[in-house]
Amino acid sequence: TDTGNIATVKVSELREIPPQFLREVISIPPQAIKCCLADLPPNTGMWTPDAVLQLRDAVMNCPEFSLKVAKLDSSKGIAHIYLFAPENFPDMDHSINQKIKNADLWKHQKDVFLSVTPSGTSFTKVTSDVVSSPRLTSGKLEKSVSDSAREPSSAVFTIDMPPPLPLSKTGELMDVYVSVACHPGHFIVQPWKELHNLEALMEEMILYYSRTEEKPVNIEKNKLYAAKIENQWYRIIIKGILRNGFLSVYELDYGKHEFVSIEKVQPLMDAFRKLPFQAITAQLAGVKSQQWSEEASIVFRNLVEKKPLVAQIQAVNESANSWDRKIVTFLVDTSLPDTDIWIHDFVSQSLVEFSKDD
Repeated sequence: TDTGNIATVKVSELREIPPQFLREVISIPPQAIKCCLADLPPNTGMWTPDAVLQLRDAVMNCPEFSLKVAKLDSSKGIAHIYLFAPENFPDMDHSINQKIKNADLWKHQKDVFLSVTPSGTSFTKVTSDVVSSPRLTSGKLEKSVSDSAREPSSAVFTIDMPPPLPLSKTGELMDVYVSVACHPGHFIVQPWKELHNLEALMEEMILYYSRTEEKPVNIEKNKLYAAKIENQWYRIIIKGILRNGFLSVYELDYGKHEFVSIEKVQPLMDAFRKLPFQAITAQLAGVKSQQWSEEASIVFRNLVEKKPLVAQIQAVNESANSWDRKIVTFLVDTSLPDTDIWIHDFVSQSLVEFSKDD
């Protein structure tokens, strides 16, 4: 009630507030205020993953905000607000609301649910909602994954595109890092073994662009560029051209959506195209496809985001564009010494508990 977070805790971790402190505690109003952004496109329904991640990235990358309350919905306990980075307040054209509204992130695409065919092919589009859970025949999962039997992707790419990212064979284990999580139907993984190569690439980009004179750039949607975001250079694709000189971009190595000024975009040099794009869009195997509630999404994010996990890939949906490749995968937390936590089991259990509360 003070931070607005949702968490799962053991009953044994709960404590009653001692009576002598109760009066003092209840005299302080709850500090968390539930808000929604005002003046967004009407009838958007459930937000697309792109829109959700755009808002999360915009908010999480700024330490503080200014806001203007448009109206209070007392019946729902929600404040409709305009959100600003402090330097932009109260310029409505530079509000977070307006940037997201201009970014054209509301076009829903029908989700593709993947499975594994009996013939063992590596990718297929299916309509079933559930992927069967794997069986472990050798006991506890090992955190270190064998580098053997990795095959290159068959995705089509043009000569100026980085090579496709090699993945483990279907059913094998792969160490990953979850860089961004929206909900079980949409999150981003990076291969753990390639993180040091990515860090080296980022350092090389900083050195190169800090010493290179800025060049005029012809901006086109769905083309590759380098962009300076805060003090780091990233490989990005242009997703949208906004008003007031801003662009909506997608980081191809970390899976984040950002707003950047056109002035911060430069050509992507060939030397920086050799490393495959690291961000892989994923959905969680073993759970039914659905519109994920706020509670379920937060529980999932708390379990996986910014954590190293083991992935067991069940299917791959290839694409001509490396950044459009998608996988369906189980995730396993092996950080505890004696227990492997299968994330889909925990999510399914949480859904049952949430339905009981309703």
